[in-house]
Amino acid sequence: MSAPQTLTLLELLNRANDAYPDGFLAEYYDAKTGERRQGGGDSLARFIVAELSETFDPGAAHAAQLEEAGNALNHAVDDLERVIQALS
Repeated sequence: MSAPQTLTLLELLNRANDAYPDGFLAEYYDAKTGERRQGGGDSLARFIVAELSETFDPGAAHAAQLEEAGNALNHAVDDLERVIQALS
């Protein structure tokens, strides 16, 4: 039986960047290493890169890594929805 397929941080960030408008997440991470960088101009993109980087577990299986990334971003969506509701 083979070991579970893993996902690198760079692969995860690139996958998210492919879905982000204008691929602007790439402004906030190194295209070769996946390490965060300063970037500028889009605080949501910066937040997404930070959230994905901080919750990334290099030892987790591919599917588990995608699930954790989705959970982290869904939690952020819930927080934003509560703030929007409070402002309405």
